[in-house]
Amino acid sequence: MMRRTIHKGFIGSIAAVALLAACQKESVNSDGGSPYGEPVLPAISFAEERALTPGKGFANDEITIKGKGFLAVKDRLVIQFGGTAGTIVSVTDSTVKVRIPELGSTGAVSAQVGQEFYYGPFFPVLGPLQMDTVYPGFRGANGQILNVMPVPGDKYMIAGSFTEYDNSAIKGGVNRLARINADGTLDRTYTYGENLGPTGGYIRPMVYLPDEKKYLIGGSFSGYDQVTNVHCIAKVNTNGGVDNVSVLRPSGATVATSALAGGFRGGVREIFLQKDGKIMVVGDFKFYVKPNYKLQTVELKTDSMHLDSTAVFQIARLHPDGELDSSYHYDLANHQGKVTVNAPISSAVLLPDDKLLIAGNFTTYGGQPAPHIARLNPDGTLDQSFNPGSGADLVIFDMLVQPDGKIICAGRFTRFNGAKAIGLVRLEANGAIDPTFNVGDGADGYALKINRLPGGELLVAGIFRKFAGVSRNNFVVLTAEGAVHKSYNSNGGITNGFVEQVIPMVGQKAALMVGSFTQFDFRSANRIVKMKYQ
Repeated sequence: MMRRTIHKGFIGSIAAVALLAACQKESVNSDGGSPYGEPVLPAISFAEERALTPGKGFANDEITIKGKGFLAVKDRLVIQFGGTAGTIVSVTDSTVKVRIPELGSTGAVSAQVGQEFYYGPFFPVLGPLQMDTVYPGFRGANGQILNVMPVPGDKYMIAGSFTEYDNSAIKGGVNRLARINADGTLDRTYTYGENLGPTGGYIRPMVYLPDEKKYLIGGSFSGYDQVTNVHCIAKVNTNGGVDNVSVLRPSGATVATSALAGGFRGGVREIFLQKDGKIMVVGDFKFYVKPNYKLQTVELKTDSMHLDSTAVFQIARLHPDGELDSSYHYDLANHQGKVTVNAPISSAVLLPDDKLLIAGNFTTYGGQPAPHIARLNPDGTLDQSFNPGSGADLVIFDMLVQPDGKIICAGRFTRFNGAKAIGLVRLEANGAIDPTFNVGDGADGYALKINRLPGGELLVAGIFRKFAGVSRNNFVVLTAEGAVHKSYNSNGGITNGFVEQVIPMVGQKAALMVGSFTQFDFRSANRIVKMKYQ
């Protein structure tokens, strides 16, 4: 099939000519032929059946393409696998023998003759990083999965905005938090059903509390399991159900409320547990809120409740019981948190020394320059020993801190501290650019997420069609130095949606990837996929 590009203005001209011809009978050819001349036939065509032999292969394998017309255009013929040209070995009029290129990927095999493109059959390119087709990701979730976390028992917690998983058929569904088995099926020993889980919104951050054997979760919700005043952060029991306590009211009645003393008004994006048990929280919030049940109305002497609010801005620290820690970046005189960033935080990492690394769309912290990235001391003040210079020229969406302490940033930026950095840059622990990391021209769109496999390979996801000139569908694997990996990029990538998280699976050479996508490697994968690697 031949694809042509026709500009809108040309289409309009054709329409005008056609209308004029319809109104003037004398313009019709007397011999009944087309007034536009004979149609242009395609130079080549693929065979209708078994056009590719074999039907799949690895890089450097030789395949035979069947069709017709190849010999006449052999000097201009290019055969592509996922947008990357293969090496043509031989050509006859009805066959082309071609070697699969090193960076070829799954997708439709295409032929190019000059400016003409012909699309052939679907062809899977195999490699050491492949989707596990046995894993039931095609059932998956009916909404976004925003996070995945390994938990004891060879299981995984998933969180997001979904209300169903694994076609469970449970009355009331699977509400935004679920535990799944290593094989991808729903763990039904966890509690699901009607009136359970958060009230609306979503769940994103999750932390396992080994001493309590509970999960600390955050997101955007104002209730949980019909327990009121559970504001954007909660503890959840190992087998489900919010951790709550009974509070005695002045009348003698009791009310169930969150086991945490307070929460936040606004979304919680990240939660970290410090070594001393204190809880670091990062999000879009502007207030810490705490219910006060010890009130009564003046006239009727009936029980009353007031939600006490304290202004805190995007970052706060809580004591283990959920009380606000006023020793962290707090103005004691005015009873409110001190000013933090001037725009949203997209990513945060708690470092081993309890310093907090933050990145996003902000340019200041506490009124001081912080060009889309900053490091905070354990008391919340700006760490001046971290010096990124002029930093990123645009937003940083995600960060990855390597085992050696170096920091990889992913985003929409094109420069970092004045140097070229197309969407990805690696920094030394002190904020200086690491010149040994180079992604060349990077993504032709932008990078949203960066993750790392145990072998050092980097998984980058975002919105792009090419990376460093190589055709890739929103997903690429890089070497530790930033080059497109020559063997890990045979998959067809993500063709619908976004990636939120990738984690290695415990005890397996595999990784779980979650997000909003519904297709990976041109196969159904409803917001979750298992990738096997070598």
